[in-house]
Amino acid sequence: MACERCNQSERVAVKRAKLAERDGKVAVVLDVPMEECPSCGDRWLSWDVAKRLDELLRTMLAGDVEIATRHFAAPDTSAA
Repeated sequence: MACERCNQSERVAVKRAKLAERDGKVAVVLDVPMEECPSCGDRWLSWDVAKRLDELLRTMLAGDVEIATRHFAAPDTSAA
């Protein structure tokens, strides 16, 4: 699909890190699947990925650690 922003390139599938910060805590989710325009760098997340990412970041920032990291595809161990 062509980039809606610059209309210069086709979007390509990539995996990138996403970071969130709240109340002095930092959460980093690695290898988040998304599409990216190689020309302008604009990025898109699918609704399913965005929902899962939001859940992960919210859970990670609610914990007691100052800096939390995990891979997007890692199994959820918070319910255990």
